[in-house]
Amino acid sequence: MDKIAIIGMGVVGASLGQALKNIRLKKTEVVAYTPDKTISNSLKKLAAFDSVEQNFGTAVSGAQLIVIDASLEDTRNYLQTIGEHLPNGSVVTDLGMSKKLCAAWASEYLPINVHYIAGRPILKNPPSLIENANGDIFKNTHYCIATTGKPNDNSVQILTGLTEAIGAKPYYIDVDEHDSYAAAMEQLPVILSASFVNATTGSDAWNEMNKTAGYTFSEQSSLVDQDPVDLETQSLTLSTPLVHWIDQTIMALHKIRTELESESDELLESFINAWEQRARWETNSINTESNAVEMPTAGMSMTSALLGDKLAQRLNRLGDENKRNSWQYPRDR
Repeated sequence: MDKIAIIGMGVVGASLGQALKNIRLKKTEVVAYTPDKTISNSLKKLAAFDSVEQNFGTAVSGAQLIVIDASLEDTRNYLQTIGEHLPNGSVVTDLGMSKKLCAAWASEYLPINVHYIAGRPILKNPPSLIENANGDIFKNTHYCIATTGKPNDNSVQILTGLTEAIGAKPYYIDVDEHDSYAAAMEQLPVILSASFVNATTGSDAWNEMNKTAGYTFSEQSSLVDQDPVDLETQSLTLSTPLVHWIDQTIMALHKIRTELESESDELLESFINAWEQRARWETNSINTESNAVEMPTAGMSMTSALLGDKLAQRLNRLGDENKRNSWQYPRDR
């Protein structure tokens, strides 16, 4: 019988266990490991695994595929100790952000007959609690399979098989590219959140201003509601690409600052562009640009009357109007 071990355990790992249960793998045992008794009890209630272990050796011994879902520090510890328990040809992967660093640790600590391949599912709406783990969150999402140097073909095939089995789409990417994109998409928002909180709460007026802090403050500050040591560690491991994206953000902020100060008409263009780019992402319309000249439809003509030709053409390129109900920009007021 084959064996898959998911170790460490957060909501993504628990959801992965649920996804593997849903596809009913034949002759494959799926085991969970967590040192946390409370999490262990939650996993047992979830009933997503064939067994839930609190003994590390028992959990990983003989596993052909090991998925690490843990903090960066714990991931390093697992990579240091896991090799002695694994048979030849086993594949180790993880779900974290810092792929280049983890690949370096794997190269240093894992025996030559155990292969590491970096992977990370890109989830738009993961559950917040293990009790709410849901195997369906992987369906139609991208699953990064990040390689460095000349990857082991078998490890890539195994992770590709796992990705497709749970309904995700493999996205093959170099580890340097992955870490740059992760710095921009995952860690830069945390930096901006910390900067926003420090700028506002550091004001002399904060004692009074806090009384006006409502939903928007709560949402914008929520990303720093995590362990500060973990946030520092993750930021430092992505420091080089993160500095680049911070510089890009400073430039974007300075542009808007200039437009505000000069009361420029370009301020509206900045907001429209941001609206459009988010809408493209939400409707999976990133690559729908066309240079062809199109005759305006009746819908475009009406939109043009409200917003002007430029924005009407943008709106028309965003795809099926039935998919746009959550972010509509056109309005009749």
